[in-house]
Amino acid sequence: MKTHPTETELALFAGGDCGTFSRFILNRHIKGCEECLAVVSEFTELRGKFSTRANVRPEIPDAEWNRLASEMRANIHLGLEAGACVAARVPVRIWNPRLTAVFASLLFLVGAGLMLHVPPPVPLAEATGPVVESTGSGLELRTGDGSLTLLNHRGSVPEQTASAQGVIRSSYIDAGGVTINSVYLE
Repeated sequence: MKTHPTETELALFAGGDCGTFSRFILNRHIKGCEECLAVVSEFTELRGKFSTRANVRPEIPDAEWNRLASEMRANIHLGLEAGACVAARVPVRIWNPRLTAVFASLLFLVGAGLMLHVPPPVPLAEATGPVVESTGSGLELRTGDGSLTLLNHRGSVPEQTASAQGVIRSSYIDAGGVTINSVYLE
């Protein structure tokens, strides 16, 4: 050993209560260390004093000690059997239905949130080319800062349609006949 053993280890060695490996290591150390040998001899003397004092004046007769020891052994065995009985009755649940319900609810909420997520509206960029637009007053063609507007007749309510091909048509009926304006964007 590089260091001295503790007093607890030396007391266990003196009483014969340490393990086999510890006894071997401590015995080798004590043979070469006079300080530890003195401590072990003191513990041995104290143990001898207390054991002789207990043998001189026993307070309970030997027969009583034997009865108490057998009762203690019986109680220990009874406690071990009761513990084994209780341990056998405790069921081990691997699946917890409450925990499963909580996780299923969370999974449903996350899935619904992802499916119902509406992306924020993207602002329309300023058009760089010509734009054809249908307004309440007529059809308008804008390019940059300039614009050309085909006005509807005053007081008439036009019917306006637009197609995906870039055609906007406005038609209305005035006093003299039917007027149809069509604007095409190429």
